[in-house]
Order: sequence, then structure tokens, then C-alpha cells
Amino acid sequence: MKRSETRVLGAGPFREIGQPRVTANSPNGDLIAVGGDLGRTQWHGRDIGRGSGPHPLAVYRADDLTCVHQVSARWPVRSIAFHPTLPLVAIGTGSYDGGWSYEGELLLLDLTTGVAVSLLGQSREVRRITWRSPQTLDLVLAIPCDPDEQRFGTTSLACSISRDDWDRAVVGMLRMPYSEKPVADEPSIDTAVAVATVSQLCRQCGQVWAVRRGVWAVEALADGRILTALEGVGLECWSGASGELLWQVPTDGTGYQSRVLPGDRTALVLTQVPRRYEGGRWAQDPSVVLEIDLNDGTVRKAHESSNPALLVGRTDGSWALRDTDHDRRSRTSGEVTFGPPADAAATIQLGRYDLFNHFFDIRYAPDLLFLQGRRGEPWRDKWVVAVDVPTGRVRQLFPLEWDASRGGHLFGGSGVYLDDAAEPTLVHSGAVHDGAGLLPGNAFVVRRRYPTGELKWIFTADRTATALDADDTFVYVVLNSGELIVLRAEDGAVHVRQELRIAGHPVVPLSLARVGDGRLAVGTLDGQVLVVPVPTAA
Repeated sequence: MKRSETRVLGAGPFREIGQPRVTANSPNGDLIAVGGDLGRTQWHGRDIGRGSGPHPLAVYRADDLTCVHQVSARWPVRSIAFHPTLPLVAIGTGSYDGGWSYEGELLLLDLTTGVAVSLLGQSREVRRITWRSPQTLDLVLAIPCDPDEQRFGTTSLACSISRDDWDRAVVGMLRMPYSEKPVADEPSIDTAVAVATVSQLCRQCGQVWAVRRGVWAVEALADGRILTALEGVGLECWSGASGELLWQVPTDGTGYQSRVLPGDRTALVLTQVPRRYEGGRWAQDPSVVLEIDLNDGTVRKAHESSNPALLVGRTDGSWALRDTDHDRRSRTSGEVTFGPPADAAATIQLGRYDLFNHFFDIRYAPDLLFLQGRRGEPWRDKWVVAVDVPTGRVRQLFPLEWDASRGGHLFGGSGVYLDDAAEPTLVHSGAVHDGAGLLPGNAFVVRRRYPTGELKWIFTADRTATALDADDTFVYVVLNSGELIVLRAEDGAVHVRQELRIAGHPVVPLSLARVGDGRLAVGTLDGQVLVVPVPTAA
């Protein structure tokens, strides 16, 4: 592969929608619309969004499965209906918020412009859509909120809306009342029907469909090979030259973190199976660290933690697990245990772990680095600390907050250790907490002297940084908005910023790694890896 070329690893049909949920065909059969599920943007150790990823709908040509339009909805897609005569698609979305309201919207996608507008004046879950005629749209909406179930005796209400201006739709043009009448609740969506439809279409086109989602970790080896960990895959290895998949280690859960040990012969991968509901509460199995031979993908050993955990490593190959159990009654949350070769019997307690506060994943680190907060209130006054191997001694390095006068509540993030011409340093990402959510400019990337923490420069952003890597010249950052930003390592000045797209469609980046010959590998929420040349044009 030439440096100027862009390649996509893990590409395949219907990647844009992840797991299919619901489908609909156009009246002439030329198009198919598919609503899907890209999975969560949160795992037991970290949150990069609001828990769930964007809820996609994409429209494809039925003859060659080319994606022609893509929409990201705020709620899961529940129903789709092509207009009988106009180039329009109605999309019903929504879900129960878990405690009071049934939220959602009715979208109308213009197949000529690719623009979708939200039609309802108020948020409502839209469960079923049918075009009775070119003018009349039949809907089944959910009740607005819980108390209405006793009033109507059901959670579903039907109505019909007739208009002659569907082709001139504007935001919020459908206002209440909708003259709704109670109807019986319908069964939950059977996603197997959508999966069967998508699989059949792929077979007809001579392609094979398989779901891929969530590439949470990317690493590059010195010989150009690229390692990826994702949903359903502990680790897989790709040829950097040909883009061929060399081997794959399946898992029942998801590969969330990876570390290549010195010598590029072995990798560690932290895997986790999904939580399950049993006995009236949610339960989660322990994390498992797989020790994988990078020659052929053989699993040499599996190390099981006592609970869900986070993997932290340093450049000499030493590693540790931090217990991430979120249960406030847990006695082990925040507990650190050492992996081989230390295997120290002692454990260290750093205070209860919180996935919003304590994630701190530093590449190329000379120490095992963690965030530790105030005793009794571990989310407050967090410090960057180093834990020595094998003694377990905890050394406070510097406060996460560099501006003592502000006294901000900061969240951790990903980062790198650099020892360049200037000085030893940490470049790390994070965000400033606010009760209203992430405010504009409250996400950041900072360069700080190591190990004392003095601020050298700061770059602020409006969206969360999901991953970063760096060399002596540049810092490479991806945001959950889909943007790649290249900063000068010396002073943090913006060198390049660009939107990441695959086949013209936006993606959500989860992971990032430098590839040795001047390229970047970016893992995405939809299960693909975008390998691009390092941007050089300012």
C-alpha cells in the first residue's frame, strides 16, 4: 500500500447500519431502507458519548447494495415506509426512557436531497407507519408518559394525518392534537426478519453479510501489520501491505483494550462479555485478559480478573488491572492487581472507579498510571498517580486539574507519553464536567511536563476526544463528532483538521494508532478500520 492511498479494513455490505432492526422496500423495488443498531458508545471502563451510539438508517440500491443516503437518528428506528409516489421515506423512531416518557420522532427523508426533517411538534415514540394514500399517513404512536397507560388501557395510540404538502415538509409542521385512539400493543420488533432480508439481498448480489461493530482498540506493529479489537473479536491481525485478514481470535464478548508487549511477539487483550439480567438485578462477569501469539493468533493464556476491569500497561511489559465494578456496595472497585511477570500477591486500593471520571489510558508510559480521587469522594480532586511494580507503592505525581484557581471537576481520557527534544511529557485528553452536560470548549487535549504536570499548552474542543496518538512532530486526535485533528506537538497549534468518511459517509471514530510508514489507522463504531496517510496539508 502506498502512503498516498486510503484503505478500509473490515469493509462489507450494510456496514453503515450495524445490526439490522427493520427494513422497507421502495414501491418499484429499486431501493431498500434499513434501520440498524451500531451498539453502545459506553463500556464498563469508559463513556465517549451518552451511552448509546447514533441510531442509523441507510438507503441502498437493491441491485448492487450501494449506500445512497445515511441518517443518524436520536432514537432507535422502529418503522420505515416509502411514499407511494414521491421520493420520500417516512421513518418512525423512539423508545421508553426507562422511567416516565416514550420519546421519539417522525422523520421524513427526501431521497432527492438526502435531507431529513423531524415532523412532530413534540417528542413521541413512533411505532408504526403506513401510507394509506399519497396524502394520508397512518401512525401508531406511543402514549406520551406512564400515567396515560391507566387512562387508555394500552401504551399504543393510532391516528391518521392527511396533507398535500409532504414534499414541502418543514421541521415541526405536525402539531397536536392528532385525534389518537387506543389500539392494542403490538409485539416487539423481530430483528431476525431484518437480518434474513439483508442476508438474502447479499446472497443475491454474490456477497456475504456479517455484523461488525465497535473497533475499540487499534495497534500497529513494526512490520506494518495492524491489530484490531472489537465486538465479537478479541483480536484480529491485518496485513499492512495487502489489507488481507491474516488471523482472528473470536470471543463471546468484546475486545476493548490491547497492549503489544516488547518485541512485537505477544499482545494482551482485555475482553468482556455483555452484562446480563438475573435475580432482579444486572450482573457482569469478570474481564478476561488474553495473551495472544502475534505470529498466528494462538491464545497462549487467559488471565481472569475478579470483576470487570481496566488494563493499564507500561513500556517494559509490566501490566495491571484496575477493578471497575460500578456497584457502590462493591469492596473491590478501584482495586489494582498486577499481571505477569510481577504477579504480586498484594493489591492496591485507589478508591471506587467511575467510568466517567477515572479512565486514563496512556500509550508508551514509563509507569503504570492511574487517576485517584479524594477518599470517600473518589470523583473529586483527582490526581495522576504512578503505581510501582512489584511493591505496589503509590506515588502522587500531579493533580488532573492544572488550574487550581478554577477548581474544575475534570474527567480523564486517552493519552501518550513523549520524550522528545523538548522534555519528557504527557499529552492527554479529557473534559471539564458541567451539570448541563459537555459545554462548548469543555473538551480538551493538553501537553504537560512529566512527572510534575506543568501545563505547556491546551487545545479545546466542543466534542469528546475518543483516542489519540503522537510522535515527536504531531499529535493525532479523533473526536466523537467524526473529526480528525492534527496538532503540532511542540505548541498545540492546529496543523490539519478534517472529517473522516468512508465511501462518502460519516463515521464515528473509537480508536487510533500511528502506522509506521506515515499512516494512521482509525477504528470506527461501525466495525471498520480506515487506514489513511498522515495529513500534511495545513
